[in-house]
Amino acid sequence: MKLPTVLHSLKQQLTNNLVIKGTLILTVAGFSTRLIGFYNRIFLSGLIGATQMGVYQLILPLYMVAFALTNYGNELALTKLVSEYKGRRDYASVQAFFRVCFSCNLALGLITSFILYHYADWICVHILNAPECVPCIQVICFGVPFMSMKGAIHGYFLGLEKSSIHGISDFIEQSFKVLSLFLISHYICIRNNYDATFALWGVVIGDFVACIFSIIALFHHKIKNKALYQTKQAPIYPRQTLHLFFKNSVPLTTNRLALTVLQSIESIMIPTLLLIYYKDSSASLAHYGTFTGMAFPFIMFPSTITNALSTMLLPAVSSAQSTLNHSYLTKLCEKSMHFCLTIGFFSFITFYIFGNEIGVLFFQNKEAGIYLYQLSFLCPLIYLATTLASVLNGLGLATANLLFTGIATVIRISFIQLAIPTHGMTGYILGLFASYLFLTFACLYKVQKQITFELHFLDSIFLPCCTFTILGSISYYLYQKMSLHISFSQGNQIILLITTIMLFGIISIPPFLQTIYKARQQPH
Repeated sequence: MKLPTVLHSLKQQLTNNLVIKGTLILTVAGFSTRLIGFYNRIFLSGLIGATQMGVYQLILPLYMVAFALTNYGNELALTKLVSEYKGRRDYASVQAFFRVCFSCNLALGLITSFILYHYADWICVHILNAPECVPCIQVICFGVPFMSMKGAIHGYFLGLEKSSIHGISDFIEQSFKVLSLFLISHYICIRNNYDATFALWGVVIGDFVACIFSIIALFHHKIKNKALYQTKQAPIYPRQTLHLFFKNSVPLTTNRLALTVLQSIESIMIPTLLLIYYKDSSASLAHYGTFTGMAFPFIMFPSTITNALSTMLLPAVSSAQSTLNHSYLTKLCEKSMHFCLTIGFFSFITFYIFGNEIGVLFFQNKEAGIYLYQLSFLCPLIYLATTLASVLNGLGLATANLLFTGIATVIRISFIQLAIPTHGMTGYILGLFASYLFLTFACLYKVQKQITFELHFLDSIFLPCCTFTILGSISYYLYQKMSLHISFSQGNQIILLITTIMLFGIISIPPFLQTIYKARQQPH
Protein backbone atom coordinates (compact mmCIF):
# COMPACT_ATOMS: atom_id res chain seq x y z
CA MET A 1 0.00 0.00 0.00
CA LYS A 2 1.34 3.41 -0.98
CA LEU A 3 2.61 5.68 1.79
CA PRO A 4 0.49 8.74 0.78
CA THR A 5 -2.67 6.60 0.95
CA VAL A 6 -1.73 5.35 4.41
CA LEU A 7 -0.96 8.88 5.64
CA HIS A 8 -4.23 10.24 4.22
CA SER A 9 -6.21 7.48 5.93
CA LEU A 10 -4.43 8.11 9.24
CA LYS A 11 -5.18 11.84 8.96
CA GLN A 12 -8.90 11.08 8.46
CA GLN A 13 -8.92 8.79 11.50
CA LEU A 14 -7.25 11.45 13.63
CA THR A 15 -9.78 14.05 12.54
CA ASN A 16 -12.85 11.90 13.09
CA ASN A 17 -11.91 9.79 16.14
CA LEU A 18 -11.09 11.60 19.38
CA VAL A 19 -10.17 8.33 21.08
CA ILE A 20 -7.41 7.55 18.58
CA LYS A 21 -6.28 11.17 18.58
CA GLY A 22 -6.04 11.20 22.37
CA THR A 23 -4.25 7.85 22.38
CA LEU A 24 -1.61 9.07 19.95
CA ILE A 25 -1.07 12.22 22.01
CA LEU A 26 -0.52 10.14 25.14
CA THR A 27 1.67 7.72 23.20
CA VAL A 28 3.97 10.47 21.95
CA ALA A 29 4.12 11.95 25.45
CA GLY A 30 4.78 8.52 26.95
CA PHE A 31 7.54 7.80 24.46
CA SER A 32 9.15 11.18 25.16
CA THR A 33 8.94 10.79 28.93
CA ARG A 34 10.36 7.29 28.72
CA LEU A 35 13.36 8.57 26.76
CA ILE A 36 13.88 11.26 29.38
CA GLY A 37 13.46 8.61 32.07
CA PHE A 38 16.20 6.52 30.49
CA TYR A 39 18.54 9.49 30.53
CA ASN A 40 17.62 10.06 34.17
CA ARG A 41 18.44 6.47 35.11
CA ILE A 42 21.74 6.60 33.26
CA PHE A 43 22.54 9.95 34.90
CA LEU A 44 21.60 8.68 38.38
CA SER A 45 23.44 5.38 38.02
CA GLY A 46 26.64 7.27 37.34
CA LEU A 47 25.96 9.84 40.07
CA ILE A 48 24.77 7.79 43.06
CA GLY A 49 25.97 4.28 42.16
CA ALA A 50 24.23 0.90 42.05
CA THR A 51 23.79 0.58 45.84
CA GLN A 52 21.94 3.89 46.20
CA MET A 53 19.96 3.07 43.04
CA GLY A 54 18.78 0.01 44.97
CA VAL A 55 17.63 2.23 47.84
CA TYR A 56 15.93 4.55 45.33
CA GLN A 57 14.06 1.63 43.74
CA LEU A 58 13.11 0.33 47.20
CA ILE A 59 11.24 3.55 48.00
CA LEU A 60 9.30 3.82 44.73
CA PRO A 61 6.85 0.96 45.58
CA LEU A 62 5.70 2.97 48.60
CA TYR A 63 5.05 5.88 46.29
CA MET A 64 3.00 3.61 44.03
CA VAL A 65 0.93 2.46 47.03
CA ALA A 66 0.31 6.13 47.84
CA PHE A 67 -0.71 6.70 44.20
CA ALA A 68 -3.17 3.77 44.29
CA LEU A 69 -4.67 4.95 47.59
CA THR A 70 -4.96 8.67 46.93
CA ASN A 71 -5.45 8.94 43.19
CA TYR A 72 -5.93 5.95 40.87
CA GLY A 73 -9.55 4.92 41.50
CA ASN A 74 -10.73 8.50 42.04
CA GLU A 75 -9.19 9.65 38.76
CA LEU A 76 -10.80 6.87 36.72
CA ALA A 77 -14.16 7.37 38.45
CA LEU A 78 -14.05 11.11 37.74
CA THR A 79 -13.17 10.49 34.09
CA LYS A 80 -16.18 8.18 33.70
CA LEU A 81 -18.63 10.50 35.47
CA VAL A 82 -17.42 13.67 33.72
CA SER A 83 -17.71 11.96 30.34
CA GLU A 84 -21.22 10.70 31.17
CA TYR A 85 -22.62 14.01 32.46
CA LYS A 86 -20.86 16.04 29.79
CA GLY A 87 -22.81 13.97 27.26
CA ARG A 88 -25.97 15.14 29.02
CA ARG A 89 -24.65 18.72 28.94
CA ASP A 90 -25.03 18.80 32.73
CA TYR A 91 -21.94 20.94 33.42
CA ALA A 92 -23.11 21.84 36.93
CA SER A 93 -22.88 18.18 37.95
CA VAL A 94 -19.54 17.88 36.13
CA GLN A 95 -18.19 20.61 38.37
CA ALA A 96 -19.71 19.00 41.46
CA PHE A 97 -17.98 15.68 40.71
CA PHE A 98 -14.67 17.48 40.13
CA ARG A 99 -14.91 19.31 43.45
CA VAL A 100 -15.60 16.04 45.28
CA CYS A 101 -12.68 14.28 43.59
CA PHE A 102 -10.22 17.16 44.08
CA SER A 103 -11.15 17.55 47.76
CA CYS A 104 -10.97 13.81 48.37
CA ASN A 105 -7.61 13.49 46.61
CA LEU A 106 -6.14 16.44 48.48
CA ALA A 107 -7.36 15.13 51.87
CA LEU A 108 -6.06 11.62 51.17
CA GLY A 109 -2.77 13.04 49.92
CA LEU A 110 -2.21 15.13 53.04
CA ILE A 111 -3.15 12.27 55.38
CA THR A 112 -0.91 9.79 53.53
CA SER A 113 1.96 12.28 53.52
CA PHE A 114 1.58 12.86 57.26
CA ILE A 115 1.59 9.11 58.00
CA LEU A 116 4.64 8.48 55.81
CA TYR A 117 6.61 11.30 57.43
CA HIS A 118 5.83 10.53 61.07
CA TYR A 119 6.04 6.73 60.79
CA ALA A 120 9.05 6.59 58.48
CA ASP A 121 11.20 4.88 61.14
CA TRP A 122 8.67 2.12 61.76
CA ILE A 123 8.08 1.58 58.01
CA CYS A 124 11.80 1.29 57.29
CA VAL A 125 12.52 -1.08 60.18
CA HIS A 126 9.47 -3.35 60.05
CA ILE A 127 8.43 -3.27 56.38
CA LEU A 128 11.44 -2.34 54.25
CA ASN A 129 14.02 -3.86 56.60
CA ALA A 130 16.28 -0.95 55.62
CA PRO A 131 16.70 1.69 58.39
CA GLU A 132 18.85 3.81 56.07
CA CYS A 133 15.74 4.62 54.00
CA VAL A 134 14.16 6.93 56.64
CA PRO A 135 15.37 10.21 55.02
CA CYS A 136 14.15 8.97 51.64
CA ILE A 137 10.60 8.41 52.88
CA GLN A 138 10.58 11.79 54.61
CA VAL A 139 11.50 13.40 51.28
CA ILE A 140 9.12 11.49 49.02
CA CYS A 141 6.08 12.21 51.20
CA PHE A 142 6.21 15.89 50.17
CA GLY A 143 5.28 14.94 46.61
CA VAL A 144 2.16 12.92 47.47
CA PRO A 145 -0.33 15.86 47.79
CA PHE A 146 0.84 17.35 44.48
CA MET A 147 0.52 13.96 42.78
CA SER A 148 -3.02 13.62 44.15
CA MET A 149 -4.16 17.08 43.04
CA LYS A 150 -2.86 16.78 39.50
CA GLY A 151 -4.45 13.31 39.28
CA ALA A 152 -7.88 14.81 39.88
CA ILE A 153 -7.26 17.46 37.22
CA HIS A 154 -6.05 14.84 34.75
CA GLY A 155 -9.18 12.74 35.34
CA TYR A 156 -11.33 15.81 34.73
CA PHE A 157 -9.65 16.66 31.43
CA LEU A 158 -9.69 13.05 30.23
CA GLY A 159 -13.44 13.00 30.88
CA LEU A 160 -13.71 16.09 28.68
CA GLU A 161 -11.67 14.23 26.01
CA LYS A 162 -8.78 16.70 26.36
CA SER A 163 -5.92 14.24 26.76
CA SER A 164 -3.26 16.78 25.75
CA ILE A 165 -3.20 18.25 29.27
CA HIS A 166 -2.39 14.83 30.73
CA GLY A 167 0.33 14.21 28.15
CA ILE A 168 1.97 17.63 28.49
CA SER A 169 1.83 17.42 32.29
CA ASP A 170 3.59 14.04 32.28
CA PHE A 171 6.25 15.40 29.94
CA ILE A 172 6.79 18.46 32.16
CA GLU A 173 6.97 16.26 35.26
CA GLN A 174 9.66 14.02 33.80
CA SER A 175 11.60 16.94 32.30
CA PHE A 176 11.76 18.88 35.57
CA LYS A 177 12.64 15.72 37.49
CA VAL A 178 15.78 15.38 35.35
CA LEU A 179 16.51 19.11 34.97
CA SER A 180 16.27 19.81 38.70
CA LEU A 181 18.67 16.98 39.56
CA PHE A 182 21.11 18.16 36.91
CA LEU A 183 21.06 21.75 38.19
CA ILE A 184 21.29 20.72 41.85
CA SER A 185 24.18 18.35 41.20
CA HIS A 186 26.14 20.98 39.28
CA TYR A 187 25.44 24.16 41.21
CA ILE A 188 24.18 23.37 44.72
CA CYS A 189 25.31 20.00 46.14
CA ILE A 190 28.86 19.12 47.06
CA ARG A 191 30.29 16.87 44.40
CA ASN A 192 30.69 13.16 45.14
CA ASN A 193 28.20 13.43 48.01
CA TYR A 194 25.01 12.13 46.42
CA ASP A 195 22.61 9.45 47.63
CA ALA A 196 19.07 8.19 47.00
CA THR A 197 17.58 11.10 48.98
CA PHE A 198 19.03 13.50 46.43
CA ALA A 199 17.45 11.51 43.58
CA LEU A 200 14.01 11.50 45.24
CA TRP A 201 13.98 15.31 45.47
CA GLY A 202 13.74 15.21 41.68
CA VAL A 203 10.49 13.20 41.94
CA VAL A 204 9.03 15.77 44.36
CA ILE A 205 10.04 18.73 42.20
CA GLY A 206 8.64 17.05 39.07
CA ASP A 207 5.28 16.42 40.77
CA PHE A 208 5.16 20.01 42.09
CA VAL A 209 5.83 21.65 38.71
CA ALA A 210 3.40 19.31 36.90
CA CYS A 211 0.72 20.10 39.49
CA ILE A 212 1.23 23.86 39.00
CA PHE A 213 0.93 23.41 35.22
CA SER A 214 -2.26 21.35 35.63
CA ILE A 215 -3.82 23.99 37.89
CA ILE A 216 -2.97 26.76 35.41
CA ALA A 217 -4.45 24.67 32.58
CA LEU A 218 -7.61 24.16 34.65
CA PHE A 219 -8.07 27.91 35.25
CA HIS A 220 -7.36 28.64 31.59
CA HIS A 221 -10.00 26.09 30.56
CA LYS A 222 -12.56 27.59 32.97
CA ILE A 223 -11.96 31.13 31.68
CA LYS A 224 -12.05 30.01 28.03
CA ASN A 225 -15.32 28.11 28.54
CA LYS A 226 -16.87 30.53 31.02
CA ALA A 227 -20.28 30.42 29.36
CA LEU A 228 -20.61 26.66 29.88
CA TYR A 229 -20.00 26.92 33.63
CA GLN A 230 -22.37 29.84 34.20
CA THR A 231 -25.42 27.68 33.54
CA LYS A 232 -28.33 28.14 35.92
CA GLN A 233 -28.97 24.41 35.92
CA ALA A 234 -28.58 22.98 39.44
CA PRO A 235 -26.30 19.97 39.95
CA ILE A 236 -27.63 16.70 41.28
CA TYR A 237 -28.06 16.50 45.04
CA PRO A 238 -24.79 16.53 47.05
CA ARG A 239 -25.64 13.18 48.67
CA GLN A 240 -26.23 11.65 45.24
CA THR A 241 -22.98 13.18 43.96
CA LEU A 242 -21.02 11.56 46.79
CA HIS A 243 -22.86 8.25 46.35
CA LEU A 244 -22.17 8.05 42.60
CA PHE A 245 -18.56 9.11 42.97
CA PHE A 246 -17.64 6.64 45.71
CA LYS A 247 -19.72 3.89 44.09
CA ASN A 248 -17.38 4.14 41.09
CA SER A 249 -14.12 4.97 42.84
CA VAL A 250 -14.05 2.55 45.80
CA PRO A 251 -14.02 -0.72 43.77
CA LEU A 252 -11.36 0.65 41.41
CA THR A 253 -9.22 1.90 44.29
CA THR A 254 -9.59 -1.37 46.20
CA ASN A 255 -8.59 -3.50 43.20
CA ARG A 256 -5.65 -1.30 42.28
CA LEU A 257 -4.49 -1.02 45.88
CA ALA A 258 -4.57 -4.80 46.32
CA LEU A 259 -2.44 -5.32 43.21
CA THR A 260 -0.07 -2.49 44.12
CA VAL A 261 0.40 -3.85 47.64
CA LEU A 262 1.19 -7.30 46.22
CA GLN A 263 3.68 -5.78 43.77
CA SER A 264 5.18 -3.63 46.53
CA ILE A 265 5.58 -6.67 48.77
CA GLU A 266 7.36 -8.27 45.84
CA SER A 267 9.74 -5.31 45.45
CA ILE A 268 10.41 -5.08 49.20
CA MET A 269 11.07 -8.82 49.59
CA ILE A 270 13.71 -9.00 46.85
CA PRO A 271 16.55 -7.05 48.56
CA THR A 272 15.79 -8.74 51.90
CA LEU A 273 16.12 -12.23 50.41
CA LEU A 274 19.06 -11.20 48.24
CA LEU A 275 20.84 -10.47 51.53
CA ILE A 276 20.55 -14.19 52.36
CA TYR A 277 22.16 -15.10 49.02
CA TYR A 278 24.91 -12.47 48.81
CA LYS A 279 25.59 -12.20 52.59
CA ASP A 280 26.18 -8.47 52.18
CA SER A 281 23.71 -5.58 52.38
CA SER A 282 25.55 -3.33 49.91
CA ALA A 283 25.96 -6.14 47.39
CA SER A 284 22.27 -7.12 47.56
CA LEU A 285 21.15 -3.50 47.08
CA ALA A 286 23.63 -3.08 44.23
CA HIS A 287 22.28 -6.15 42.39
CA TYR A 288 18.71 -4.99 43.02
CA GLY A 289 19.49 -1.48 41.76
CA THR A 290 21.22 -2.80 38.64
CA PHE A 291 18.28 -5.06 37.82
CA THR A 292 15.36 -2.70 38.53
CA GLY A 293 17.01 0.63 37.75
CA MET A 294 19.03 -0.31 34.67
CA ALA A 295 18.15 -3.62 32.98
CA PHE A 296 14.38 -4.03 33.40
CA PRO A 297 13.45 -0.51 32.14
CA PHE A 298 15.34 -1.28 28.91
CA ILE A 299 13.34 -4.50 28.46
CA MET A 300 10.10 -2.53 28.92
CA PHE A 301 11.09 0.28 26.52
CA PRO A 302 9.59 -1.30 23.35
CA SER A 303 6.32 -1.79 25.26
CA THR A 304 5.62 1.89 24.47
CA ILE A 305 4.55 0.66 21.03
CA THR A 306 2.49 -2.29 22.24
CA ASN A 307 0.88 -0.18 24.97
CA ALA A 308 -0.24 2.28 22.30
CA LEU A 309 -1.71 -0.54 20.25
CA SER A 310 -3.41 -1.94 23.37
CA THR A 311 -4.98 1.43 24.13
CA MET A 312 -6.35 1.61 20.59
CA LEU A 313 -7.63 -1.96 20.80
CA LEU A 314 -9.89 -1.43 23.82
CA PRO A 315 -12.46 0.90 22.18
CA ALA A 316 -12.23 -1.02 18.89
CA VAL A 317 -13.01 -4.34 20.59
CA SER A 318 -15.84 -2.79 22.61
CA SER A 319 -17.38 -1.26 19.50
CA ALA A 320 -17.11 -4.47 17.48
CA GLN A 321 -18.62 -6.52 20.31
CA SER A 322 -21.56 -4.13 20.73
CA THR A 323 -22.39 -4.47 17.01
CA LEU A 324 -21.80 -8.25 17.10
CA ASN A 325 -19.20 -7.93 14.33
CA HIS A 326 -17.50 -11.25 15.07
CA SER A 327 -15.51 -11.42 11.82
CA TYR A 328 -13.92 -8.03 12.55
CA LEU A 329 -13.12 -9.09 16.13
CA THR A 330 -11.40 -12.21 14.83
CA LYS A 331 -9.29 -10.34 12.28
CA LEU A 332 -8.48 -7.55 14.73
CA CYS A 333 -7.26 -9.98 17.40
CA GLU A 334 -5.26 -12.06 14.95
CA LYS A 335 -3.47 -9.07 13.40
CA SER A 336 -2.86 -7.36 16.75
CA MET A 337 -1.36 -10.45 18.35
CA HIS A 338 0.69 -11.07 15.22
CA PHE A 339 2.09 -7.54 15.50
CA CYS A 340 2.85 -7.85 19.21
CA LEU A 341 4.62 -11.16 18.66
CA THR A 342 6.65 -9.49 15.92
CA ILE A 343 7.71 -6.66 18.23
CA GLY A 344 8.32 -9.19 21.00
CA PHE A 345 10.58 -11.44 18.96
CA PHE A 346 12.44 -8.46 17.52
CA SER A 347 13.09 -7.17 21.05
CA PHE A 348 14.05 -10.67 22.22
CA ILE A 349 16.70 -11.06 19.50
CA THR A 350 17.92 -7.47 19.98
CA PHE A 351 18.46 -7.77 23.74
CA TYR A 352 19.80 -11.32 23.40
CA ILE A 353 22.46 -10.24 20.88
CA PHE A 354 23.20 -6.65 21.94
CA GLY A 355 22.43 -6.91 25.69
CA ASN A 356 26.05 -6.92 26.83
CA GLU A 357 26.95 -3.89 24.69
CA ILE A 358 23.91 -1.96 25.97
CA GLY A 359 24.83 -2.65 29.62
CA VAL A 360 28.47 -1.68 29.20
CA LEU A 361 27.99 1.41 27.00
CA PHE A 362 24.93 2.91 28.69
CA PHE A 363 25.63 2.03 32.32
CA GLN A 364 29.31 0.93 32.38
CA ASN A 365 27.96 -2.17 34.08
CA LYS A 366 28.55 -5.70 32.71
CA GLU A 367 25.99 -7.13 35.12
CA ALA A 368 23.26 -4.97 33.55
CA GLY A 369 24.17 -6.53 30.20
CA ILE A 370 23.87 -10.06 31.67
CA TYR A 371 20.43 -9.23 33.06
CA LEU A 372 19.34 -7.86 29.67
CA TYR A 373 20.45 -11.10 28.04
CA GLN A 374 18.52 -13.17 30.58
CA LEU A 375 15.40 -10.98 30.48
CA SER A 376 15.26 -10.98 26.67
CA PHE A 377 13.25 -14.23 26.72
CA LEU A 378 10.40 -12.37 28.46
CA CYS A 379 9.76 -9.86 25.65
CA PRO A 380 7.25 -11.85 23.53
CA LEU A 381 5.30 -12.87 26.66
CA ILE A 382 5.17 -9.37 28.19
CA TYR A 383 4.04 -7.61 25.01
CA LEU A 384 1.47 -10.26 24.06
CA ALA A 385 0.05 -10.30 27.61
CA THR A 386 -0.44 -6.51 27.39
CA THR A 387 -2.48 -6.85 24.20
CA LEU A 388 -4.56 -9.74 25.50
CA ALA A 389 -5.33 -7.83 28.71
CA SER A 390 -6.62 -4.91 26.63
CA VAL A 391 -8.83 -7.26 24.60
CA LEU A 392 -10.26 -8.70 27.82
CA ASN A 393 -11.03 -5.21 29.12
CA GLY A 394 -12.70 -4.35 25.84
CA LEU A 395 -14.84 -7.48 26.14
CA GLY A 396 -15.93 -6.41 29.62
CA LEU A 397 -13.84 -9.06 31.40
CA ALA A 398 -11.79 -6.73 33.60
CA THR A 399 -12.43 -8.92 36.66
CA ALA A 400 -10.84 -11.93 34.95
CA ASN A 401 -7.91 -9.74 33.95
CA LEU A 402 -7.48 -8.61 37.56
CA LEU A 403 -7.65 -12.23 38.79
CA PHE A 404 -5.01 -13.41 36.32
CA THR A 405 -2.71 -10.50 37.20
CA GLY A 406 -3.10 -11.23 40.90
CA ILE A 407 -2.25 -14.93 40.43
CA ALA A 408 0.78 -14.01 38.31
CA THR A 409 1.98 -11.68 41.09
CA VAL A 410 1.55 -14.47 43.67
CA ILE A 411 3.63 -16.77 41.43
CA ARG A 412 6.43 -14.20 41.38
CA ILE A 413 6.27 -13.76 45.15
CA SER A 414 6.53 -17.54 45.56
CA PHE A 415 9.67 -17.63 43.42
CA ILE A 416 11.09 -14.70 45.37
CA GLN A 417 10.55 -16.57 48.63
CA LEU A 418 11.86 -19.93 47.43
CA ALA A 419 14.35 -19.27 44.61
CA ILE A 420 16.18 -16.02 45.45
CA PRO A 421 17.85 -17.34 48.66
CA THR A 422 19.42 -20.17 46.62
CA HIS A 423 19.85 -18.68 43.12
CA GLY A 424 19.95 -14.89 43.61
CA MET A 425 18.47 -12.68 40.88
CA THR A 426 18.40 -15.65 38.49
CA GLY A 427 15.68 -17.14 40.71
CA TYR A 428 13.62 -13.97 40.37
CA ILE A 429 14.04 -13.96 36.58
CA LEU A 430 12.74 -17.54 36.53
CA GLY A 431 9.77 -16.31 38.57
CA LEU A 432 9.12 -13.52 36.08
CA PHE A 433 9.18 -16.01 33.24
CA ALA A 434 6.79 -18.39 35.01
CA SER A 435 4.35 -15.60 35.96
CA TYR A 436 4.24 -14.04 32.48
CA LEU A 437 3.91 -17.49 30.92
CA PHE A 438 0.85 -18.13 33.09
CA LEU A 439 -0.57 -14.64 32.49
CA THR A 440 -0.18 -14.87 28.71
CA PHE A 441 -1.75 -18.30 28.32
CA ALA A 442 -4.51 -17.61 30.85
CA CYS A 443 -5.51 -14.45 28.97
CA LEU A 444 -5.15 -16.28 25.65
CA TYR A 445 -7.46 -19.06 26.85
CA LYS A 446 -10.05 -16.56 28.13
CA VAL A 447 -10.00 -14.57 24.89
CA GLN A 448 -10.23 -17.78 22.86
CA LYS A 449 -13.45 -18.67 24.70
CA GLN A 450 -14.97 -15.35 23.59
CA ILE A 451 -13.49 -14.90 20.11
CA THR A 452 -12.58 -17.55 17.57
CA PHE A 453 -9.18 -16.80 16.08
CA GLU A 454 -6.05 -18.56 14.89
CA LEU A 455 -2.35 -17.83 15.33
CA HIS A 456 -0.27 -19.42 12.60
CA PHE A 457 3.01 -20.85 13.88
CA LEU A 458 4.79 -20.28 10.58
CA ASP A 459 3.81 -16.62 10.08
CA SER A 460 3.66 -15.44 13.70
CA ILE A 461 6.53 -17.31 15.34
CA PHE A 462 8.85 -19.28 13.06
CA LEU A 463 9.44 -16.75 10.25
CA PRO A 464 9.91 -13.71 12.55
CA CYS A 465 12.36 -15.64 14.75
CA CYS A 466 14.41 -16.86 11.79
CA THR A 467 14.41 -13.48 10.05
CA PHE A 468 15.38 -11.50 13.15
CA THR A 469 18.05 -14.01 14.15
CA ILE A 470 19.76 -13.88 10.75
CA LEU A 471 19.53 -10.10 10.31
CA GLY A 472 20.42 -9.48 13.98
CA SER A 473 23.52 -11.65 13.72
CA ILE A 474 24.62 -9.82 10.57
CA SER A 475 24.02 -6.44 12.28
CA TYR A 476 26.03 -7.52 15.33
CA TYR A 477 28.89 -8.77 13.13
CA LEU A 478 29.05 -5.45 11.27
CA TYR A 479 28.86 -3.50 14.54
CA GLN A 480 31.78 -5.48 15.99
CA LYS A 481 33.85 -4.99 12.85
CA MET A 482 33.31 -1.22 12.88
CA SER A 483 34.05 -1.01 16.61
CA LEU A 484 37.32 -2.93 16.25
CA HIS A 485 38.68 -1.20 13.17
CA ILE A 486 37.57 2.36 13.89
CA SER A 487 38.53 4.27 17.03
CA PHE A 488 35.38 5.60 18.72
CA SER A 489 34.79 7.54 21.91
CA GLN A 490 32.16 6.16 24.28
CA GLY A 491 29.57 8.66 23.06
CA ASN A 492 30.19 7.76 19.43
CA GLN A 493 30.04 4.05 20.26
CA ILE A 494 26.60 4.59 21.79
CA ILE A 495 25.49 6.42 18.63
CA LEU A 496 26.88 3.58 16.49
CA LEU A 497 25.05 0.98 18.61
CA ILE A 498 21.73 2.86 18.44
CA THR A 499 22.14 3.37 14.68
CA THR A 500 22.88 -0.32 14.14
CA ILE A 501 19.80 -1.42 16.11
CA MET A 502 17.61 1.16 14.34
CA LEU A 503 18.76 -0.01 10.90
CA PHE A 504 18.15 -3.61 12.00
CA GLY A 505 14.59 -2.64 12.95
CA ILE A 506 13.97 -0.55 9.82
CA ILE A 507 14.96 -3.48 7.61
CA SER A 508 13.07 -6.11 9.63
CA ILE A 509 9.77 -4.64 10.87
CA PRO A 510 8.11 -2.53 8.10
CA PRO A 511 6.49 -5.52 6.28
CA PHE A 512 4.44 -6.19 9.40
CA LEU A 513 3.16 -2.60 9.67
CA GLN A 514 1.15 -3.05 6.49
CA THR A 515 -0.44 -6.13 8.05
CA ILE A 516 -1.67 -4.09 11.03
CA TYR A 517 -2.89 -1.31 8.75
CA LYS A 518 -5.01 -3.79 6.77
CA ALA A 519 -6.43 -5.19 10.01
CA ARG A 520 -7.65 -1.73 11.05
CA GLN A 521 -9.28 -1.15 7.66
CA GLN A 522 -11.81 -3.96 8.09
CA PRO A 523 -15.36 -2.56 8.26
CA HIS A 524 -17.12 -2.41 11.63
